[in-house]
Amino acid sequence: MKHWLSRRRFLGQSAATLAAGWASTATAEELDGEFESGSIDLSPGQRVKETGPRVVRVSVELPHLPPAMDGFRIAQISDLHLEPYTTPRQIARVVKLCNSLQPDLVAMTGDFVTYNARPAVQLAEILSELKATYGVYASLGNHDFQSGHEHVVYALEQQKIPVLRNVCRTIHTDKGDLHLAGMDSRYVSSPNLRSTLESWRENQPLVMMMHEPDVADDLADAKLHALQLSGHTHGGQLVFMGMQPSIHRRAKWGKKYLAGAYNVGTVRLYVNRGIGTVGVPLRVQCPPEVTEITLRSPELRREMRV
Repeated sequence: MKHWLSRRRFLGQSAATLAAGWASTATAEELDGEFESGSIDLSPGQRVKETGPRVVRVSVELPHLPPAMDGFRIAQISDLHLEPYTTPRQIARVVKLCNSLQPDLVAMTGDFVTYNARPAVQLAEILSELKATYGVYASLGNHDFQSGHEHVVYALEQQKIPVLRNVCRTIHTDKGDLHLAGMDSRYVSSPNLRSTLESWRENQPLVMMMHEPDVADDLADAKLHALQLSGHTHGGQLVFMGMQPSIHRRAKWGKKYLAGAYNVGTVRLYVNRGIGTVGVPLRVQCPPEVTEITLRSPELRREMRV
């Protein structure tokens, strides 16, 4: 396993080209002052300031992606945790930021609520404003199951947002097909990978939504050539220099891969820092994130190098 995004690059410094199929582009886009729960920047040489969610842009070569689909863009949102600390107004601002990217597809990777499912209806109404050419999709996180996942699923699907539960969908575009799978949180089940991918063939491009990042090891053991999108860790949430984030230490199925881009065997893994918080209404040196992931065709890249 190799982590190709240094923490300095991941938090939005200079643009950098990364090894083995990943690339990162820094961005200054963020919504300052919108998150009353607090995201504190203590970077060296910077005054203490509260920051809002920022866009992190990465690109990745996805095996078997048709050359015509090179440049297909996915916006990833994760760990919204509406209530007790994240407010509807904050979620609405995230939706606005995501829509400004004009993505081809939106992938939401779980933990919509925190301790109960009551806010799910209001949250789904806000998320119904998300816009993407080929649809908005969701998978479930551990807090969704702990809070009453059936209410979360019902609320999202009432707003025409499909929840992918151990299933794979074919996304048809005018330039080719992309296969999008979603698996339930590993906290509550051990989804059968073979049945989840029953409709998928090995020569087809695959994106897997899985809340817990450490499941990438299982996909790599199965020799899947895929992109896995995860959240769960909040990027550590409270990141103090020289100290391992306590949230990272406690996060079952989230201990190995904290934030950013990784290569895990045959799997490309991206771990989104999320939007909301748990435990305390605070982030330190770990701002909330909306990720813009640009898919690249390995075949086209090879042709360009010839």
